[in-house]
Amino acid sequence: DVTERFFRSTGAATFSQVWRVGVAIGIQFLLRRWVPSDDWGLYEWVLPVFFILGGLRDLGLVYHVVRVKPRPYGNLLALELGWGGALVVATAVCAGWIARGVTDPHLETESVIRAMTLFLFFEGIASVPRIYFDAELQVGRTVLPEILRNIVFAITSVSLALLGYGVWSLVAGQVLSAAVYAAHLWIRAWGAIPLRFERGLTWSLVRYSLPLGAIWILIIMTRHVDPLILGRRFPSDVIGNYTFAYYLAFIVMLTLVPAITRALYPALVAYKEEPDRLFEAYRLATLLVLAIEAPVAWFFFVNSEIVVRIAGGEQWVTTAGLLKILCFAPLIDPFTRLGGEILKVFHRDRLWILSSGFTLISFALAGWFLTGAVGPAGMAWANYLPVGGIVLMTWGIYSLAPNSFRSLLKDVGLVYLVPVLPFLAVAFFTGEDRAWLRFCLSFGALGVAFGLYAWRFGRAFVGFFRPPAVGLAGDEASGAG
Repeated sequence: DVTERFFRSTGAATFSQVWRVGVAIGIQFLLRRWVPSDDWGLYEWVLPVFFILGGLRDLGLVYHVVRVKPRPYGNLLALELGWGGALVVATAVCAGWIARGVTDPHLETESVIRAMTLFLFFEGIASVPRIYFDAELQVGRTVLPEILRNIVFAITSVSLALLGYGVWSLVAGQVLSAAVYAAHLWIRAWGAIPLRFERGLTWSLVRYSLPLGAIWILIIMTRHVDPLILGRRFPSDVIGNYTFAYYLAFIVMLTLVPAITRALYPALVAYKEEPDRLFEAYRLATLLVLAIEAPVAWFFFVNSEIVVRIAGGEQWVTTAGLLKILCFAPLIDPFTRLGGEILKVFHRDRLWILSSGFTLISFALAGWFLTGAVGPAGMAWANYLPVGGIVLMTWGIYSLAPNSFRSLLKDVGLVYLVPVLPFLAVAFFTGEDRAWLRFCLSFGALGVAFGLYAWRFGRAFVGFFRPPAVGLAGDEASGAG
């Protein structure tokens, strides 16, 4: 039953995420042509600030309630309303101080920060029913709200961008879509979600959830430290160009990993007493992500100029060079994106904190040094230096299942090797002067890589999700009884 719900929940989460990112990509293709690069830079700097504030708002409780039985959704709602509301007010009051994080601030920085506090509040309110559906492996119930959220963002942002509202088209789209999302989730959950509240329990829960909260904030800062560092050295248009390249380079991770983890973590909790099943779920999820990331990285490497031109138009002149540097960065970190879900199950939160902390420090120090030495490209090269975090997290996963991990390591090596020859062949036979031919032939290289992956790993995926067959002996015994 867990496997079936895991399969359905993963499928729903992946469909939802692919839809959301698909719509986001399409909208970005349009908005990148209509919103100036400096407005994009402001927006891409403000978003990480509010992602970090979202981690401070949740204090890790949105993840900890999944580990608690019975789950105290009423206490979680009280935290989001009380502490979350106070944080929203404090952020609005301190907007001027927060804006000092940019060396060359955009004229609208403070106003945008104050407007985005509404986004912070609506996201907190929405997290309660979303976590309820995720924890019960009913992610399918969230698909329609997420689709409508994207439609609202698309209509709002595109309409305002066409009217020349620049960064405000992006901000209004985020705030209004978050409000619609929160309202729709609560409509779907109302009457079903058990809003169990125990007086005096909230802060006790928070005490145990704080390690998860620290992990999440570290992960957010690690993932979004780039624009924060760039903001201390360069104007907003540089941030806009860099974050566009980063978005393209990490698009597979941004699409698949959130979708998979939504269903993977509750499933791993359910598989806790079946370690072989637990690690196999992690192994297959990891291979799925990498089997898409590796060929896409090569596709971007040999077609960076055309990809940027199609995605954003002609104004993103420096993005192609940054994309060529960044495209392989996601492959540096094959185990930790989903490995943290295993550590959460076994309450090895301290190891995850240390791993994320070392990764953040390495990114921040290398990024600060390299941007001073070689400019914005230095931040791109810094993404290849999460060494300390990778070693710690990898060791933690290995220690839980050494034999299974060694098998996974061999599979990862094969996944990385498969697309090399097809794309090198395309690059060799087309050269630099036939860019569009190279672009078209690269789709054939993608097909070759995906076909080899399906041949090598398809049976394992089917076998994992196939319901167990009832043996003949069991049937006869049942009949005899």
